[in-house]
Amino acid sequence: MTKLTQEEQDIMAWGAEAFKGPWLDLCGVFQKLNAGEDLSRDQALIDPFFVPFDIDARIIYRAMKAGGKKAILGDNGSMLTIITNTRGDKIIWAACELEEDGAYTEFFPLKDKLGKTWDKKLAELLFDNDMDAGFAYAADWLKKQKGMEHIDLGILKVANVQFFGAFKRAHEEAGDGRKLGLMTVKMVDAVREVMDEGWLRFSPDVNLKKLLELLTPALSALDPVNKALQKLLGSLPV
Repeated sequence: MTKLTQEEQDIMAWGAEAFKGPWLDLCGVFQKLNAGEDLSRDQALIDPFFVPFDIDARIIYRAMKAGGKKAILGDNGSMLTIITNTRGDKIIWAACELEEDGAYTEFFPLKDKLGKTWDKKLAELLFDNDMDAGFAYAADWLKKQKGMEHIDLGILKVANVQFFGAFKRAHEEAGDGRKLGLMTVKMVDAVREVMDEGWLRFSPDVNLKKLLELLTPALSALDPVNKALQKLLGSLPV
């Protein structure tokens, strides 16, 4: 396994709480609803971490199945998620998810499969920013894995660990999220940084990526305003 710096370890631990935990909770509700279970509102509530109230996952489920998934991710949302180290030359976390009719119904953690030939080869392709070749290689590899042969890969998503670091810093600088107004503008700044640095990549180019790329120049142009708002909101108690 790749040895992480202390900063990378801290970011990954925070990301597991802030991103992975809520996402798995959301997918857990999706799986139950997709299986026909009739969940109450209380059973469907999830904690999204970044806001001080729970969200009814049934609403997100219905929106995704009504066309939200296709609008954001395209026809096939089955996804291989890769997290690289800061340098971008090593894969430090991976998971695959099966999407069915707008809902993610299966989750396969791949951390125990790292440190092998397949992820070293994939890491080389990603480090060279050959995302299309990386997608083709990953799709072929998945088809050869026991228990995952049924997955037709639709999306390769690659996040540098600093993707999570940008949002971690924004959250901490807003009093661990207590200052909601400040956190909002900090998060906008984090999105700009992520896109400017190339810390989030997709193959193929899903609509979500296209939207973020469209917004990035506007976010950069508004950076002086954002910084002024940060200074103002940072002086407020909430």
